[in-house]
Amino acid sequence: MLTIIYFMVYYLGLPLILLYFYLRFRSQREFISFFENLDNRECKENKEKREQAENKRYWLKIIFVVILIVFLSSWHLVTSELADIRMRTEIEFGFGGVYTENPVVVSLGPTYDVSKVIEIMKSKKERWLPGKVKEVVDLESLTNFKGIIAVYRTYDQRYIITYTYLSPYPLIKSFGFKYVKTDDDQLKIIKKDKRTIFYPLSPGIVDKTAKLLS
Repeated sequence: MLTIIYFMVYYLGLPLILLYFYLRFRSQREFISFFENLDNRECKENKEKREQAENKRYWLKIIFVVILIVFLSSWHLVTSELADIRMRTEIEFGFGGVYTENPVVVSLGPTYDVSKVIEIMKSKKERWLPGKVKEVVDLESLTNFKGIIAVYRTYDQRYIITYTYLSPYPLIKSFGFKYVKTDDDQLKIIKKDKRTIFYPLSPGIVDKTAKLLS
């Protein structure tokens, strides 16, 4: 249910806000024009009603700006949550029918505390493989702009990093690699991948990063 709500906010939030206020503004503009075109015999009463309508229109503009700012400033958070939900929800087919499972074995984030995540990755090298990550993405350069970072390792030997930029327009960059363990117990990258996801693309695309599809 939460996923559906997030998707509705992601895809319909901005169009519905713009459409709603467009219709309200148009209705009030027509209302004001109606009083401006009336006969002057009721000039005083018409003037008062027109002023009331103009005052309502003024406050409607303020409400519109506030709602738009709040929405645009939180749109990236909804985008990040959708990407995270999709990373943790994989559709599988079996003898019992269709089911979902979580392919993520271990993860960090999503979080705004980017420096802490990078610090953990560097300090726990066996788990977070900072040397291999460096072959795929320069984290220091990536995180020059504010955003939300998430790091995942999956059961099918994928390592994925997503970075959702703190911007008024949804933008995610995902980097990942598929790896295997060699005979001498070393990890070898067999596929590298990077994706840029922006509205109206689905944030769920991140789960395909570095995936070997048959």
